[in-house]
Amino acid sequence: MTTVAALLLAAALGLGLGHLTRLPSVPLVILFGVAVSAIIPMPGDLLEDALMLGVTVVVFVAGIELNPVRVGRYRNAAVVVGLLQFFLLGAAGLGTALLLGLSLQTAAYVGLALSASSTLVVVRLLQQRRELYSAMGRTLTGILLLQDLLIILLIPVVIGMADGWGEVARGVGGTLALVALAGVLLRWVTPRLLPKVAGDEEFLLLLVLSGLFGFLGLAYFLGIPLVAGAFLAGVAVSPFPSNALVRGQLNSIGTFFSAIFFAALGAVVVLPSGEEVIQALFFAGLVLLLTPPLVAVVAERFGFSARGGIGSGLLLGQTSEFSLVVGLQGVILGQIDEGIFGVIVLVTVITMTLTPFLATGRVTGLLLRIHPFRVPSRLPERPSDHILLMGCGSSGVALLETLVGVPHPIWVVDDDPAIVERVAAAGFTAIRGDATDPEILQAAGANRARVVVSTMRTKEDSERLLAYTGETPVVVRAYGTADVKWIEERGGIPVSYSEAASQDFLDWFLRGEADPESGPWMPPER
Repeated sequence: MTTVAALLLAAALGLGLGHLTRLPSVPLVILFGVAVSAIIPMPGDLLEDALMLGVTVVVFVAGIELNPVRVGRYRNAAVVVGLLQFFLLGAAGLGTALLLGLSLQTAAYVGLALSASSTLVVVRLLQQRRELYSAMGRTLTGILLLQDLLIILLIPVVIGMADGWGEVARGVGGTLALVALAGVLLRWVTPRLLPKVAGDEEFLLLLVLSGLFGFLGLAYFLGIPLVAGAFLAGVAVSPFPSNALVRGQLNSIGTFFSAIFFAALGAVVVLPSGEEVIQALFFAGLVLLLTPPLVAVVAERFGFSARGGIGSGLLLGQTSEFSLVVGLQGVILGQIDEGIFGVIVLVTVITMTLTPFLATGRVTGLLLRIHPFRVPSRLPERPSDHILLMGCGSSGVALLETLVGVPHPIWVVDDDPAIVERVAAAGFTAIRGDATDPEILQAAGANRARVVVSTMRTKEDSERLLAYTGETPVVVRAYGTADVKWIEERGGIPVSYSEAASQDFLDWFLRGEADPESGPWMPPER
């Protein structure tokens, strides 16, 4: 009981500090787990049980967030960027570990631990910035899904190296069989089954957990790591709207068990020696220095702006929660020692903690100025007295249709190459680029426009636009009273989406269309 209370204390302190500081909670919970374990002794067998139970829920929840359909037309970019980052970073980690005198098997564990980025950290940051469904957010989702699948496939390879290639083939074959099953459920079963039982929350929760334990049982039967079954069980229930239904049921449970896992992880970690700390700093530097330029160069070749590519690289510049799973598997099987596991944990803590400080507009701008391989922009002549639309998603398309025929030229700026191509084909002038990039703002004549309409989601992006445009009228969409006040204080003209949706509903109701046969009211696209 004392052990459970100690783990809960470490988890509460880490989550609380993460909420107050907006830092990733994972490294904070691990650090508090280390601190609490130094004060309160905890039995190893109970900690091992907490780790296995916690990691099962952690990877299951991570799988729920990775819906392959969300990637959409950015699939090619996600595959190329994800593969290059995964294998180049993995090879760099493997080679560096061998140069440091580690054995081949230990070096393979280190290389695999360095190869993937964190789903928990990246998805959380994208959600905070309201960018999860942007072009960059969808691409990053595809990258994370691919890398997590690769780790799941390669864990049996690393584990089976000591027992020969026959064991490796058996592990990979079993994992591929589970991947195929998850694909069948993802495509044909989950989207049809879960919405039908959504009205009964208890039954929905039991059904989802039954699926999880079913995958765990199959993983055990096939002789592959249980984490592979847990992750693929999550992916199997990831399609929309099933994932939203499941997430609502598992939100509290997932947070609880993930906190217990990371607190227990901190409690079992052996503090690294001075030499191991130096190794961890070296490996962390490898991840932080190689990821941004690698991702930026490849992303630009797929039509993304230099700023978007660098920003994506900075967001991916950390090791994954699966790195901890890889190291934990190695320790449990006796294939790596606790010192190397401590190095992997320290690298994860360092890179996850630094990501919110590095993945910012300020750092992106600094790197943009020294970017040596930037694809040159072909920008049209700078306009004036025009209507400038910043962002052209579903809201922007509806606005474009409204503006057709106005006696002023219409210009559009968007970072999605597919949208830019579609807008240009419709006869409008379109610029591909980041709407916060000063070069793009200047080329689009943002401070010389008759009016600027911004459909950008984040306050930070809108703030840069308002600061650049000066006296030019800028219409900015707002999501609540606080946003309206914030925009007005900076000289913008807010348009409240909540008020617009309320007015649309009242108009619909007063027209007498509120009858059962007309179906539920849906807000129009904006």
